[in-house]
Amino acid sequence: MRDWLAYVAAFGVALASAAGGYFLGFRVVMSNTGYDMAGFFGVVILMPLVVALAVFVVSYAAFSDRWLGWANGVVAAAFTGITALACFMLIVQDVLEEVPATILLVLTLFLGGRYLLKRASFD
Repeated sequence: MRDWLAYVAAFGVALASAAGGYFLGFRVVMSNTGYDMAGFFGVVILMPLVVALAVFVVSYAAFSDRWLGWANGVVAAAFTGITALACFMLIVQDVLEEVPATILLVLTLFLGGRYLLKRASFD
């Protein structure tokens, strides 16, 4: 149970930091000109997720007293990037609206992250 509590707390802190980064990135993109679709993806979606991943790794280490390690961090970064790109492509191709795609992204990151964390080796 303690592991679940640490995971949920770290995920909540990371989700809050990602939401703040999203709003800040969206404000930057909308107040400046010259951002194309790749720039929008990088500033509004990818950068907040990178910050949220770093916040999650530090928060999880603080809450559970276990460091994820570099190998698990690379797996987490790849999983986060691929999931974000997939959800972004669903939005761009008009398969899903923004809100359902965001819910799908958060659920996939939460459940997939928990699964990857259970399979991680903490050597």
